Amino acid sequence: MISNRARNSFDQMLMLGIKASMGGTSPETCEVEVVADLNSIRETNVVMLTVASFLFRISVLVYFSSDDATRNHFAAVNNVAPVDMNDQAFLDAIRECGNICCGTLNRELARVYPHVAMSTPNIIERECVNHLESLNGGHLQHFRASTVGDKLFHVTLCVREYADIDFEWAMLEEATAAGEMEFF
Repeated sequence: MISNRARNSFDQMLMLGIKASMGGTSPETCEVEVVADLNSIRETNVVMLTVASFLFRISVLVYFSSDDATRNHFAAVNNVAPVDMNDQAFLDAIRECGNICCGTLNRELARVYPHVAMSTPNIIERECVNHLESLNGGHLQHFRASTVGDKLFHVTLCVREYADIDFEWAMLEEATAAGEMEFF
């Protein structure tokens, strides 16, 4: 069983990752909200990543389509001219977006669970997501992220637990040292 505190913590960690990956250099411009189900998700492809521990396996799915608005968004996030965003560069940008999103989740989980690992991103068809319910995960949540220019993205979090999970996460305050180096 996954406690409500842990569910909320998983959601907050992923929302932090979504903002970091979708907002580019301005994560504060990305708004994230929970959506009830997959019915509002229209994107045709998904990049899927996994974060695993001895106690759980998390699947993170970032939905996307190969339309001009999506390509332009990722070109801007990567400081590339849209005309230079060929198919391979676009898929690489989507995979990197998944890496950043899931990497943030992985980093924050490592503060609570010492043994976590993250997979490489895989591109799958949208129809594969329809089978998430059959995994009988302890927590399934869908998110909508809106970015500058009103581009919408969707992300799904699916947590399957192998033992009881209960923790409460709080984001660390970032150090605000300006230009100082730390020597060890």
